[in-house]
Amino acid sequence: MDILQNAELRPAIRQQAEAFLGIHAHAPLLASVFATQQRYMMGQIFLSLTYKSSDGRVLLAEFLRKVEQFRIASPNTAEAFVREMVREGIGIPAPERKDRRSRPLMVAEAAHVMMRRWMAIHLHTLDRLDGGARAATLSTQPDLLPILQPRVVDGILQSDVCIRPSGTFALFSWLNDGGLLMDRLIAGLTDTRERASQVATALSSYTQLRTGLAISRSHLTRKLHAAEAAGSLGWTGARGRSTLWVSRGFIAEYDAYQAEKLAIVANSFAATGTGI
Repeated sequence: MDILQNAELRPAIRQQAEAFLGIHAHAPLLASVFATQQRYMMGQIFLSLTYKSSDGRVLLAEFLRKVEQFRIASPNTAEAFVREMVREGIGIPAPERKDRRSRPLMVAEAAHVMMRRWMAIHLHTLDRLDGGARAATLSTQPDLLPILQPRVVDGILQSDVCIRPSGTFALFSWLNDGGLLMDRLIAGLTDTRERASQVATALSSYTQLRTGLAISRSHLTRKLHAAEAAGSLGWTGARGRSTLWVSRGFIAEYDAYQAEKLAIVANSFAATGTGI
């Protein structure tokens, strides 16, 4: 399936963006732990190690090695991420064994629930593109997630498009809640099939852009100005008091990232042998 050439891609991705925003609205504290590209990748890696483990335990040293192997973050940053997971109740110290230095951790049930929703959203998008029944399969086979998620993460880690995005996408993806900000821009498109160089959104103020997100007004303004200077977005009139538009180029960047990720999910699902 050529995802980028699929006629349903644009409306399907807009629907997917709305679903991502729904996850955040349902569990903002949990979602905030994975709020940047770097933290999102560390969270995915940690969960994949959990699913690969025979007893659900993840050793800190094992996690740090994986993060370092793919140059996701420094050891100090990765350790700080784990401490935050524990502080927020997402990571749970596992019952101690003989060697206390191993520092094993487990993941709270809420994180598994969020990952199931994340996976289901992508499977729904793929099903819309080709008429498959992947999401229904995940729903009826709860043991599929621990098999599927590590395959997806392994694929993502091999993709420069996914772990090292470029352009305006990269500008926002490393911003706190930047991925959600981009989802809001895409979900706000007034015409998903518009082919003009500038596509209007339903957004017309800074408040609409940052409501519910952990982004300060000043930080948001700086990033928007940088994106505007690159021609990726702009306002039809006064900044923050008129309709916001996004460029076809930025939409293409977002599409390419999502299509790459969807292809990885599709291939990973197919590799489980459960069909579509």
